[in-house]
Amino acid sequence: MSWIKGGAPGAFAVLAAASLFTLPAAAQTVYDPLSTQDVQHLFERKGMEVKIDPSDGNGEGEYVVSKFDNISFWIHFTACDDDGTDCEIIVFDAGFSYNDNNKRPSSDAINEWNAYHLGKAGLDKSGNPYLNIEVNVVGGITRANLEDTLDWWESTLGEFTDYIDWS
Repeated sequence: MSWIKGGAPGAFAVLAAASLFTLPAAAQTVYDPLSTQDVQHLFERKGMEVKIDPSDGNGEGEYVVSKFDNISFWIHFTACDDDGTDCEIIVFDAGFSYNDNNKRPSSDAINEWNAYHLGKAGLDKSGNPYLNIEVNVVGGITRANLEDTLDWWESTLGEFTDYIDWS
């Protein structure tokens, strides 16, 4: 006797209905491992210019160079295998050089930013500000997550440039 009313035909109906719930997860693109070419394709689909630069060695992979409006940024692939592949972390990074030292934000201003925002802002050894976020990609990252991270980065970068009065 079947536990599903209607026997085998009923069981097939239940299984078919249950499989509908797995389609969205199965239909998602998952990058595992994530490559610079995956990022390049995503950026190109969004109409962005992108360039891939080679690895600088020391457990670092290739990196992606792009920009939003007039703001250049980099995505570094890091915590990689010795050959620069199968990286565990990507780092979105932007730095800002000031010609007028008086216009640079203070360390207090950077600390205030960090208290209320995700990501990390800092001052380099020359006193110029930078902003970065690190994204763990161990076990893969979905295209939807990567697209959302890129959108979040664009928004955060815009807020930061307004905050530091970058033009």
